[in-house]
Amino acid sequence: MTGHSIVSGIQSFSEILKPPAGRGNDPGRPAIFSGNATDRAKTYNIIFAGVGGQGVITASNILARAAISSGLDVRMYGSYGMSKRGGSVSAQVRMGPRVLNSSIEKGEADLVVCLDLIEAVRWAPFLAEGGRLITSGALVPPAGKVIRDGGARHLAFIKGIHGTVVLDAEKLSGPAGSRGVNAVLLGAASSVKGFPISARTLEEVLRDEFGSGAGPVLAAFLKGAEALG
Repeated sequence: MTGHSIVSGIQSFSEILKPPAGRGNDPGRPAIFSGNATDRAKTYNIIFAGVGGQGVITASNILARAAISSGLDVRMYGSYGMSKRGGSVSAQVRMGPRVLNSSIEKGEADLVVCLDLIEAVRWAPFLAEGGRLITSGALVPPAGKVIRDGGARHLAFIKGIHGTVVLDAEKLSGPAGSRGVNAVLLGAASSVKGFPISARTLEEVLRDEFGSGAGPVLAAFLKGAEALG
């Protein structure tokens, strides 16, 4: 998967797959699943990723709150080093009867949810065998870079990974805007087989989070659930 430049200044997917500055994990390539099956049997591991300004941390906090409301133990680790608009942001959320740490290694994520195709490529290697990847089809070019093919190779790469769903989250979000994009992806996540939080519980947390403005957000959440279901 090398040879042709996709992003100006980046020579191959091996470069795209490198973590941005300030992030400690190196996703590598999604060829080998090496998760600890014994540990994963006790927890459900989720990675939520995007770029600054997309609401990654808010969405992850909503997930964590919903998990706690469901009686689950939760550990969450967020990477905010490049949180200004356009910089990569991610959160790792682990939930289960008893969770001892927040670290998700390569091959251990039951679910990877991304707001951007570049982040989906970066985090795909963390998928566990049988895991699901849900991503928005949007693509935010890194600062100062130009995506020469509009993201076609990113999209082809992601679609080649088993268990991947690419959604037009911006369209499905309707009048809810950026909040709705997150809600669409949360709704889709709630429809994944084995997802430990009920849609009703997530809806309750969304109502609490957005108050009187929750209507359009909840509509977007349902659109996401329907899109996957």
